[in-house]
Amino acid sequence: MKKSLVITLIGDDRPGIVETVSTILNAHQGEWVESHMSNLVGKFAGILHVQVPVDHVEPFKQDILSEKTSFLSIRVEEVMAEIPRSGTNYRLQLVGQDHPGIVYRISSALKDNGATVEDLDTEVVEASMAGGQLFKANMVISIGKESNVETLRDVLEELANELIVDIDLA
Repeated sequence: MKKSLVITLIGDDRPGIVETVSTILNAHQGEWVESHMSNLVGKFAGILHVQVPVDHVEPFKQDILSEKTSFLSIRVEEVMAEIPRSGTNYRLQLVGQDHPGIVYRISSALKDNGATVEDLDTEVVEASMAGGQLFKANMVISIGKESNVETLRDVLEELANELIVDIDLA
């Protein structure tokens, strides 16, 4: 029997971070299930879901939090029971001139309309033709059965006009 763990880690970027974590996981007969990792302004940050045999959980935790990984800040959370996802997933893409508050306004609208963010990637890039900077967001959102996607589309369309951004919900 295996136990699911969620691990978050952050530290100064350098070669070998993923290799160090995977070596420790492999030594405890663990399985790398899913992850999202990125270098953000010189910091390596990641979140991963692993499965480890029940009798290896405590030794794995001790090993992953040992001197071998002292260059990282790591947190390990045991998953007591995997919660099945309910709802329908949609892809939301946003592009517009960068300004403060875009993520706040969009995430508030999503919450107020019964949607949750499953995945979020953002970046700010130079706007080559118009000058200035563009904010881009790609999201996967889940809309529960009790919520109406058409109502959410209307809310997002109104918000897009206010924020002067393009939003595509597919």
